[in-house]
Amino acid sequence: MSFIDAPDEPPQSPNMPAPLKPVVAAKQQRSLPPDILIRIFQYLPVPSLTNVALASRRFKVLAYDDEIWDDKLRRMLDQDTGALAATLEGKTGNSALMDIGQSIRINNKPLNALIPGLSTDPYSARARAKSTGESRENFKELYIRLLPYYTDLRQKHRESKVLKDYGTRPEECAKLLNTLKGFGACGVVDDYKQINEAVETLCQYFESASLHEFEIAYDVHNTAEMKIYAHALIALNGGSICIQTFVQKHPIFFDNPFNPDDNYKSSPSDLEPFKKFMSLVIEEFKQQSHVVAESFPENVDVYYMFVDRVLEDVVSDYVNSLLGIAQSHETRLYLHTISIVLDSMAEVVDELTKEDLPRKIDRERGINLIFKLFLPFLDDYLYEEQSYVKTACDELIEEWNNDSGVRRGEDQSARLSNHSRETFKRNYLNAFKKVIALPVDLVSTAATTIASPFQRSSTLKTSEADSRKESTDSPVSGSPKSTPPTTPKVITAGALGDEKASPLSPKSPTSASIQSPQSSRHSLKSSDTRSMDLGFTMHELDMMQDLLSLETVLQLIHINKDAERRMERFIKIGFPGRMRGEIQKTFEHIFVSLLKVLGNQHIEPAFDRALEHLTSYTPDLESLEGNAGDVPPLTEFFEMVHVGDVIQQMVQLYYDEEISKYVDKHDFINEVNKEKKVFERILDDCVANGMDRGIQVLLAQVQYILAHEQKPEDYNPPENVICDLKPTKACRDSIECIRSNTSMLNGAAEKSTMDLFFGEIGRRFAEVLYKHLKTQVVNEQGGFRYISDMNAYYDFAASLRQKSVTPYFAALKALANIYIISSAQDIKNVIHDLERYHGLMKTEDLFEFAACRSDWPVVKKVVTKDMTDCSIM
Repeated sequence: MSFIDAPDEPPQSPNMPAPLKPVVAAKQQRSLPPDILIRIFQYLPVPSLTNVALASRRFKVLAYDDEIWDDKLRRMLDQDTGALAATLEGKTGNSALMDIGQSIRINNKPLNALIPGLSTDPYSARARAKSTGESRENFKELYIRLLPYYTDLRQKHRESKVLKDYGTRPEECAKLLNTLKGFGACGVVDDYKQINEAVETLCQYFESASLHEFEIAYDVHNTAEMKIYAHALIALNGGSICIQTFVQKHPIFFDNPFNPDDNYKSSPSDLEPFKKFMSLVIEEFKQQSHVVAESFPENVDVYYMFVDRVLEDVVSDYVNSLLGIAQSHETRLYLHTISIVLDSMAEVVDELTKEDLPRKIDRERGINLIFKLFLPFLDDYLYEEQSYVKTACDELIEEWNNDSGVRRGEDQSARLSNHSRETFKRNYLNAFKKVIALPVDLVSTAATTIASPFQRSSTLKTSEADSRKESTDSPVSGSPKSTPPTTPKVITAGALGDEKASPLSPKSPTSASIQSPQSSRHSLKSSDTRSMDLGFTMHELDMMQDLLSLETVLQLIHINKDAERRMERFIKIGFPGRMRGEIQKTFEHIFVSLLKVLGNQHIEPAFDRALEHLTSYTPDLESLEGNAGDVPPLTEFFEMVHVGDVIQQMVQLYYDEEISKYVDKHDFINEVNKEKKVFERILDDCVANGMDRGIQVLLAQVQYILAHEQKPEDYNPPENVICDLKPTKACRDSIECIRSNTSMLNGAAEKSTMDLFFGEIGRRFAEVLYKHLKTQVVNEQGGFRYISDMNAYYDFAASLRQKSVTPYFAALKALANIYIISSAQDIKNVIHDLERYHGLMKTEDLFEFAACRSDWPVVKKVVTKDMTDCSIM
């Protein structure tokens, strides 16, 4: 203490020499800063602080500083379970005399820096501050109350003062013992370490006795006694051992009668044992909510710990084994099972978060419980989901491709009219929009199991015979002609008792079984009606499907939608962190895989084959024997355009109704929107490439008709034969050939595209016609029939409604008059009147047409006179 408060030096003897004073004496007398001393005093026991306060006035100021007593209160609060905090609530705070590091400053400079030679006294600075002493008074109150109980534990006797005063009140006794543990951490007496060991021993004894009483009360279901000792143990040290005992003693952990192997016994989709197990778990959760509310304080999260432990140890093991069994059977069963498990867990969370429960769990924490349950196998599930969709789609496409030869060998004579084609396309899309909105279960059992919607001629004949037989037995009037001959029936959920008809059977989407009207009366009316509407139109549109299949597309979409609905459940729940992004990415990838399969594996190969048929087609005499306008490859292609248009609209409807809920339509960099654009471009390119080749084939057929059906006597009849003024057969057949084939494209594309197509058809037809007419011989009597043909050609061109095409045929119509004019001069005048030909014909072309007159050698000299005159400048 010589460097802080050195005592006065003793008097020196006159005979003794004065001691030498070191030069650095002033430096040795410098004191420690008060903040350092306070930090040292915080580690002193309370009796030592009393001695420090008696040492000097300055030390007393520091020993009374509330910073020291705040530290001791904090040590007690570190051991507190709530009782001490409630006592000190509103009393504690930073009431030190001076904050550490505080000094007197003017203009942000120390005072001794402004006045040279002035040294400030940090002790005086602290002394000038006013001390509240609140923390010291609070500790003083606790010290007076607790010291008798604390010092009583020095003596090791049978019953301490704590147990004497509070032994009959377990909770109060636990609070006192907890406070004594914190009190001992402050070092209130010199032998505090020895007494602290006694306090710890007493706490362990009290904990064991209270836990024993709690277990007895638990075994007899005495919630009142459980509450007493649970509150006592929680007040003592937080009650962790009490909570663990409460959770572990529940019979669900060691007496679970449910076995995962009991599932899938009666049928592949049999999950009744699992559903019963989850019902039992939910009931136990509800029951334990009441027990926890009656036994434990509200601020202790016992209920969540119980639920978490049950899900982790019981439900998780059951689900893990169940999914392993399902995966060993087949992938589709595994995916179906995991969706059922997710629905069950969502139901559990809904029950746990209900407001009517005395103890409930927050929604966010409930989602975290599901996330913890699914986390071990969520990555595997996402991989299996994508793999299954890809495999199932590939199998459907392969099955369709393998059956393509059989389909093309069957009777294809039945074709829809243009009016029927448009009508059934609208009906089909309307029915598809209804079916796409059905729940997954109804879609799996109804919409995808429409019985025989794509029957060909052999099946249709059998169905028609059955229908006629049923109509004779029942007093039902006949249906209109536009109604399909058979009504496809729907296999409903109630009729799927066997494995083949199960929604989990891999063959269920392609199964074809027709129910009788009697058996279908008990089906689901809403789904049955929608599916029957779809079945009607699908049956009619089947006549348009030689290379593209609406049935296959519908099955692909339903496989995709089934997977997307499973993913939608995960998205709606809202898993946290990385898995949220992985789930969203998988959802998008599944739809992208559908677009790739449709575009690259179904539509593009189909149009390529159709283009090959168009390329290899050459007109022959056999094609003229029946309907001269029938061009099978062209008819096939044009009807494929309609089917492709329906497929595109189906994909758009599916995207609008289902996918756009979770994908931003306006996000142009999103993979879904990018792949959708690629799919549409593939379809447009296929149609465009086929259109160009289709026009060539169509005009080749027209040219063949004109060359083989246009007889020489049509325009050059004998003099003794009366000429028919109707259009010739070649004219009628060529016009009908173009009209019948091009009319099939009505409604298959946008108006601008169709205008471009019809304009190209009209111009190329005019070129073919010009070339053909220049090879004919026309006499004056045949000229009238020639005019009749030109009028027919003009009327057909006008029906195309293409302003750029009509003038070509108007010029032919005007030119036809040269064949009924006798005067050579008049013929010459008609030829030189170029305005009547709309500027589309040169004089040389007109003379070529004039040369087709049978009397051309006679009139040639007069008509061509000006053409042979020559003047030399």
